[in-house]
Amino acid sequence: MSLVLTERMKGWIELMGCHLCVATPEGVPWVTVSRFAKVTKPDQISFAMEKGEIGVIEAALSKNPWVAIGVSRQGGIRAPYQFKGRGKVIRSGEEFDTIRGMATGIDTDAVLIIDLTELYCTKPGAEAGQRLDIMSPDAVDAWEKARWTDIPGK
Repeated sequence: MSLVLTERMKGWIELMGCHLCVATPEGVPWVTVSRFAKVTKPDQISFAMEKGEIGVIEAALSKNPWVAIGVSRQGGIRAPYQFKGRGKVIRSGEEFDTIRGMATGIDTDAVLIIDLTELYCTKPGAEAGQRLDIMSPDAVDAWEKARWTDIPGK
């Protein structure tokens, strides 16, 4: 199945930024926050990161490219999702320049690009842990619209 972010998911990700978690090969977790996030493809998110933000996770990420993402601030409650995928860090090139140019107020040292492969519901209750990426994009959209109507930034 193809993972496609809904309009609502995109809104929360881009408005609130995200917590990014990686783990060493031994399983030790490292978490950082990226204040700027941009959905660059239906299944890809790019993060403009300052030196201190990328510095927290880069060593572990270089050995284990898997990243778990949660929406920051109020989004952790209103956008109850965990996104997972493979990340890569870039520091130059057209993609870097494009994201750096969008990230006003961020002293961009690196751009972390994550190709999403998994999506889970983290809403408390019976739906917690439900894997959503196994549903069709239309089914995920309908599932979400049956629960929430708010779209941040709209």
